[in-house]
Formats: sequence, structure tokens, C-alpha cells
Amino acid sequence: MKIAETLLACAFALILLVLVGCESGEGQKEGDPDGDGEAMQEADDIETADLPDGDREAPDGDADPDAEQDAARHEELTPPPKPADALGYAPPVREPAGTPPTAEEITAFTKKITGFFADTHYFDWVWRTSHGLDASYDPAMMPYKLWWQDTGMRKEGDTVVFWHFGRAENIAKRTVKVMDNAIAGYLLTGDRRMAEVAAEYLRGMVALSLGLESEREDPLVKYLQSRAVFNHNHSYEADGRQAAIDYEGMYEASMKWNVHVFEIPDNPAYGAIWVANMRSKDDAPYMFLSLPIVTRAYYEAEDENLRAAAELYIEYLRGFSQSIVDNGWCILTKYADGEATIAIDATKPGDPPADLGSFVHWKDAFGPDAECNAQLGAALTGYGYAADRGDCGGGRIGWDFERLVFSSHYFNYNIYNYFHLAALATAQFWGDDDVASSLMEGLVHRFDELLHNPDMPNAADSQFGPDLAGALLASAAHGYPLSAEEARHIMTWYGDSADWHGQWPHWDPWASLNDGESLNDYKSPDGEVVTDGEGDEIRVSYVRLDEMSYIFEYCYSPLRSRDGAPFIDCDVVADPSKWGK
Repeated sequence: MKIAETLLACAFALILLVLVGCESGEGQKEGDPDGDGEAMQEADDIETADLPDGDREAPDGDADPDAEQDAARHEELTPPPKPADALGYAPPVREPAGTPPTAEEITAFTKKITGFFADTHYFDWVWRTSHGLDASYDPAMMPYKLWWQDTGMRKEGDTVVFWHFGRAENIAKRTVKVMDNAIAGYLLTGDRRMAEVAAEYLRGMVALSLGLESEREDPLVKYLQSRAVFNHNHSYEADGRQAAIDYEGMYEASMKWNVHVFEIPDNPAYGAIWVANMRSKDDAPYMFLSLPIVTRAYYEAEDENLRAAAELYIEYLRGFSQSIVDNGWCILTKYADGEATIAIDATKPGDPPADLGSFVHWKDAFGPDAECNAQLGAALTGYGYAADRGDCGGGRIGWDFERLVFSSHYFNYNIYNYFHLAALATAQFWGDDDVASSLMEGLVHRFDELLHNPDMPNAADSQFGPDLAGALLASAAHGYPLSAEEARHIMTWYGDSADWHGQWPHWDPWASLNDGESLNDYKSPDGEVVTDGEGDEIRVSYVRLDEMSYIFEYCYSPLRSRDGAPFIDCDVVADPSKWGK
């Protein structure tokens, strides 16, 4: 097994020398507090430069022509029908694995996790520190909030200033993770603050599309996503606290292989702003995965502001997803010239296509189905049908390709694990039970490999355990029947992470920061460096802060498997008065 994998890895390395572009991913890099960076590219340095405006054309679409009639039923981009409250197929029966948590262990874990949310006032903190453009700035401009990267905070008198110093390349997935669970938490508990967070985040995702538009476009190409919008500097009040947003550090043109930052002086929604373009596939699976819960918000939320934001988001999500299908499985972007086009790598001669915006970049090397799960998720989210993707072999048809990219960069695990889950969730959402059943069986195989196969590449990464806990919990919200072993994996990592994040001293930075004090991140870190028994420094990681809220969608979900191993008391989660007790 080791020899075969080594030979495959060598072959893969040779292919990389021949093919243009590289597989997208993320990982920890020195000087990057959020631990993000596209994989398999030497792209640590940003160069201030003139941005290329050469000839670029979008590829012809290759959506399934036999699905034309089905596509017409969905092309209005309106909210889909209300999701079903039960799976339309029998989930797989799991072989016993591990010792089921006892009632006492479940009670203790529930107390710890709910206590974390009660003690930190997590969603109040999200509301006060997330930002984009406040409603007080200009009533003619749509307000919104986002969960940021590359953003510090400093205290100036009684004001906390959030200052931006980096491209914030993958804020969409972070925003969507918390958005989904704020929606679920509101539907579960009725908490008004969760509804407020969800509505602002839904508009934030729409703002990432609006920010990429210009008055020069004729016709206007809607729904494409920027990585980040650096809007107007402004000050406002949040829960009686003074906040200010300083985007000044990003008002400068720059470029690297996977992102360009430039000014759009004639943005129809916000005027003169700066953007980071080239939305990558790193964020796409989380966006696809959001369709079921946001649609539930549209039908079930009593909060009219949330329902309106959900309807708008669904339009933009489905438009974004349809664009991928219609343009040869490519995520289009725009550059300073305002033209919609494929993503390019401007650091290479001839501006070749960049793989971060393509679901078919590797088809010549690994076949047309290498990224089938991603394609299936896009088709189901955008059009509600599977195109010609079928069930992607139970989500396993690209497994050999995935194992190789796992070896090239750890964070590819998250990208492709969540593409599989998104394909499953959207197939279930549209009632495509045969496809969903097969994908669920494949998901069982995927997690079995991740938990038990000692030859999985990069499994020694410190983030592997907590990321796997998050993926298991997210999957359980969509009907995945947890084994006792998997339930305990979740309990271990989420319990330790609640302790870690809970001790962070800045959950209310207005009170914790001294005047003039500045931090390079406004969020609790996801890990620490410690010294082992031999005096060597090692990194210890925890569940990412934006994934701590996954318990809310799990406990709310009508699809939650009652046959899976229990690990948390959802009746307590549903009643904030019982949190931590």
C-alpha cells in the first residue's frame, strides 16, 4: 500500500509540472493568523502591480442537454419548495463501533457545551464584532455583516476599531457556517439575536456578489462572488458600544496567483469600493450546503427581516451555482476591466486558467469525474437536478484523486469532505432519494477511512482530529447515523475546544482591552504551540471557532438520525434558560 501510494504521488508530481493551475486548498502559513492559503502554489508574497486586462473568455457550458426541461423549472431562482421533514430512504445500518456514551457523560457534555455559549455570549459577540457596512452609514445602501479574516482590533478611547490588513480570502465559508447555525438556533430556540445575526450574514453573502459589479457592465453579469469587499470606513454603535471599521490597509491594488485586489469606482450598490476577486472552490461546498437550512428559514421563520434576507440569498446562491453549471463547471470572476471571465493565474506566462475556480481542471489527468461531488452539488443547488452526474459512485468516484490532493495539502480534506456532504444534503433536499441513499453509503465509507485507515495522508496534521469532529457533526445534521465511536470523537474534541475557547479573555473587547492596546486578530485562536515532554514545540489545535455552533443545526434538524449514537441533550440546547446547568 505504501509503495503504491508513493508511486502515485510521484506520478502526480510529474503531472503538476505539465498541467497549468493547481488544486485549491488552505493551510497554516507563517504570519497568517487564520491559517489559510491556497494549496499547491508558491504564492506567499503579494506584489503590488498593474492588473492584467488581457483577452479572456468564459468557456462554453457543458451542462447535460437532456436536463433542459428540468432546468427550465428552476431557472427563476425563486425559493424551492419547503424541505421534507424526513429522509425518503432508509439510512444505512451501522456496524457497532465503540462504547455508547452514558447518560451521565451526555449530561456533562451538554452542560459544558451549552455553558460555553452562555458564558461567552457567543452570538452577542458575533453581532458586535462582525461587520461590513452598518445600517447607519447610508440608508440607501444595503447593510450587512461578515465573519472576517486578516482583521485586528485596537482600543481608542471607548471605541474598538476593527482594522483590515489582508485579503480575507475565505470569509464566505466562515460566514456561511455561522449563518446556517444562527438560523437553526433561532428556529430551535426563538432567540432574536440569532435571527439578527443570520439576516445580516445572509445579506453579507449577497454583498460579496453586489460588490463585484460596476456601472460599466453592459449587460450586467449578476451573482458572481468576490472573496471580500472592502467598503467605506465608518463608525457606529453596537449594543451601546462604539465600533469603527478601518479598511484603509486594503485600499491598494495588489495581486498574486489566486486573488487580485482592485478598486471599483462605480459600484452600483456601494459607490467607490475595493474588492478581492476570484472566489475559489474552497468556499463553494459550504454555500451549497446552506440551501436546505436557508430555505427552511424562508418558510418557517416568524422574523420578517430574516425571511426577506433568506429569499434574497437563495436567489444569489442559486444564480451563483447555475453560473458554474452554465460555464463548463467554472466559477467565473471579474477583474478590473469589469468583464466576467474564468479565473486566471496572472503570475504565469499567458495567463493560464487557475484551478481554484474550476471543477474540471484535472479531468485530463484523472478523468471527468475527479470532482464529480462538486459538480453534483452545483447542479443540485442551482437547478435542482443532477445533470449527468448521477450519484458520483456514492461520492467515491473521485476518491483516488482526492487521496492524492490530500497528500499535497492537508486542507484539501475539508474541501472535498464538504463537497460530498453538500451533494448529499442537496440531493435529499430535492427528494432525489436514490442518489442521496448512495451518497450516504459513500459518506459512511469516507468517515470509516478517515477514522481507521492508517495510510491516509497528512492525518498527523494537528487540525485533522477537530476538523473531523466538525465534519461528523455537520453530517449528523443531515441524517448521517453516528456510531458510538464517532459520537465520542465529537464529544472529545468539542469538549476540549469549549474549554479552550471559553478561557479567551476578549469576548467583550470593549471591556477587556486597554486604551491603545491592539491585537492582530479579533477572534479566539484555533490552536496553540506547546512544548512536549522532550522539549520540542508542537501545535495543538481545537475545533474552529466558526464550527463550535454546529450543535444548533444538529439539534434543530428534522433529519437528525434517531438511530445514531446520542451524545448531547437537544432539549437542553433548545432552552437557553438551561444552558450550563
